[in-house]
Amino acid sequence: MAWYAFRDDPPAPEEAVSFRMQQGQEVGELACKLYPDGVLVPSFNIERAAQITNQYIAHGHETIFEASVAAGPLAARADILTRVSDGWHVLEVKSNFSDKPGISSLVDDLAYTVMVFRRSGLRVSQASLVLLSRQYRFGDSPERLFDVVDKTADAMTRADEFAAEADSTARVIFHDEPPAPQLSCACRVCSTFVDARRGAKGVPTVLEIPSLHFKKLQRLSAEGIVAISEIPDDLELNDRQSRAVRSAVSGQMIVEEGLEGALTEFIWPCHYLDFETVATVLPLYQGHGCHEQVLTQFSIHHRDRIDSEVRHSEYLADAGRECQRELAEALIRALGQNGSVVVYSSFERTRIKGLRKLFPDLSEQLQAILDRFVDLFTILADHAYHPDFRGRFSIKKVLPALLPDLSYAGLAIRDGDMAITRFARMARGEVGGDEAEATRRQLLDYCEMDTLAMVRLHEKLVELASIEELVKRASD
Repeated sequence: MAWYAFRDDPPAPEEAVSFRMQQGQEVGELACKLYPDGVLVPSFNIERAAQITNQYIAHGHETIFEASVAAGPLAARADILTRVSDGWHVLEVKSNFSDKPGISSLVDDLAYTVMVFRRSGLRVSQASLVLLSRQYRFGDSPERLFDVVDKTADAMTRADEFAAEADSTARVIFHDEPPAPQLSCACRVCSTFVDARRGAKGVPTVLEIPSLHFKKLQRLSAEGIVAISEIPDDLELNDRQSRAVRSAVSGQMIVEEGLEGALTEFIWPCHYLDFETVATVLPLYQGHGCHEQVLTQFSIHHRDRIDSEVRHSEYLADAGRECQRELAEALIRALGQNGSVVVYSSFERTRIKGLRKLFPDLSEQLQAILDRFVDLFTILADHAYHPDFRGRFSIKKVLPALLPDLSYAGLAIRDGDMAITRFARMARGEVGGDEAEATRRQLLDYCEMDTLAMVRLHEKLVELASIEELVKRASD
């Protein structure tokens, strides 16, 4: 991936990505307040930034922000570099919680910086991550926002490992020919492997087997097996995985005869529910902490029978204040007491459980809603598979395969990340007036499309079940 990225012009970041980058920069600026006497290296190219860094060091500055060095083909910038008695302390600021398990990738980032700084001739004696505290609440001082976590031992060990591989890695990246691709778990979220190995995304690979355990993927990699049609017979697969393999190899959709029975779970009238939330690195509302998800919106399509007209209910919070109580009460009224509440995946269940904790006096009514849940995702994933799913069951992956006439393409807001970004910008006061009104309408349209998609998907599954049942009867 690095070989290709080094040669490609990076695409302009999408709006949601830009917003995440903006939030990261804001966190970095707040971290700098922990060291009020620090000096900032301007954002020049790496060579000029390294010269300025050396000048700051020579002039005796104790703390340098965005300190930069170059060592041969390698370059690095440290978020914070501070002088200590026996050398320098490298600190990397991250928008992760200090108590979150599995921060090895953050340590790797820190270790790379340590490795390059040491190569440049700087004595690095300490290495730490500056991470977010779960105790921080809206309006608190920057001192309460951060926990400085000493990772010196881990970072130094990894830096030694990186140093042993740095030259050979650099040679590969700068070589005229790309390295031979090797299948790994990282390939699940990277298109580079498929493009490099097969030359076209249309060839089904083992990466399209849903939720394949990493040890099985390692085995396939060791045996040089990439095409899904080449997997060995003794590779144990569950029903979903086996169905995906059969569908990908045949190029045909597979519908299991149990689908018709699964669809009897629905009790009419059906209420198709979708939530939207906002979550930002720094909290938006009083009493809230970092990364806290706040329910902001729901859409519900109501239907008395599979062939009846649909009705629609919706709610969108005032971005200027936290409205979860109002949302919960509106939700209870809109869903009534009868019929299935149809969702797609576990997100809505998790969010209603959160509302129960927030508002104990509404707990019983909210639990009654949970007791009526039917998950359309589970029914689909357990009984049908189309080769165009490519191993995924998200509704935006399923729709083009099963309902190509239904698309998000014409909407101003087309995915959840964009919805979060637009709402957050309103809450932060960056969007107002007519633009805010237009944004509210776009948010409502997007959420409404999500529940309309569930209505249409339910119809499609009923149609597929009927076709399968007709085929079964004919064969009998």
